[in-house]
Amino acid sequence: MLSFLYEIFGFLFRILYDFIGNYGLALLIFTLFFRILILPSSIKQQKSSAKTVRMQPKIRRIQEKYKDYAPNERNQKIQQETNELYQREGYSAMTAGCLPLVFQLPILYGLYGIVREPLKYVLKIPNELINALTAVASNAMTVSGGNKAYVEASLIANIDQLAYKIPETAAKYAADIDKIRNFDFKVFGIDLGGIPQFDTFKSFGTASTEAKILLLIPILCFASSMLTSVLTQVRQKKSNPNMENAQMMGCMMLMMPLMSLWFSFQFPAGMGMYWILSNLIAFVQTLILGHIYSPRKTIARLMVDETIEKRSYEKARKKALENANED
Repeated sequence: MLSFLYEIFGFLFRILYDFIGNYGLALLIFTLFFRILILPSSIKQQKSSAKTVRMQPKIRRIQEKYKDYAPNERNQKIQQETNELYQREGYSAMTAGCLPLVFQLPILYGLYGIVREPLKYVLKIPNELINALTAVASNAMTVSGGNKAYVEASLIANIDQLAYKIPETAAKYAADIDKIRNFDFKVFGIDLGGIPQFDTFKSFGTASTEAKILLLIPILCFASSMLTSVLTQVRQKKSNPNMENAQMMGCMMLMMPLMSLWFSFQFPAGMGMYWILSNLIAFVQTLILGHIYSPRKTIARLMVDETIEKRSYEKARKKALENANED
């Protein structure tokens, strides 16, 4: 299943890379394309957030209604009536918070494959050549941070030395060797196949320039994620000043940036670059959607829709009663 996903993403990315000729720019357009793809779910999330604010007074009335009941019965009644409220309002916790994240999972899996194995899925290098290069790559683990899973990044970095050790195979696949040689896997001097190492902080003075540059990825991952989280928190407080569980929301605000920071030390820099670009695009998207679908405007629309629906229901009910009386 995952290999099929890698093939699809590799094909799409290869078209972009062949057309643009720059890996970094191709990655930016690739990220932007998928952010646009999940835009409808983000709009739905924005509307659901406004609906959540709209429902808060109703939920508080339910809680007030059963405040004098015994704890077990109170919780049961509140849960039951709250679920009924959600059904009437067409509200779902999934669309309110988790749906865009669920949509991004296949994107992350697909990107993981093409960053982990760019020779196989992006450049479509024959397996025979990849296996031959890997077999003689005695120092292949050095460039990829000691992680065997990302050996292809090392093959790209050491292609001339490795090809020299397999002259017959290199001659057979001369065109593919040139393709690997011309494949620029770096953006702003950052090797996207390398993995940032936390130990670089400890030995910063003696660490290589490449290792130091790689540290920019986790730092920017955390900063860009924090930027989006803070904006989301500020907008939620502004739209719902009486928001409950403020402390929990504060913890959630920190959780995503910290997770981004931790994951950026576990995966190749290409994944981190995607997260950085995605976070920055999400930040701009949140600003735009927050203006177009501001909670106040959305709540006003919801109130109008509810009034129209209520009047239509009353009109239909009145007509049904009149028909019944005529019969």
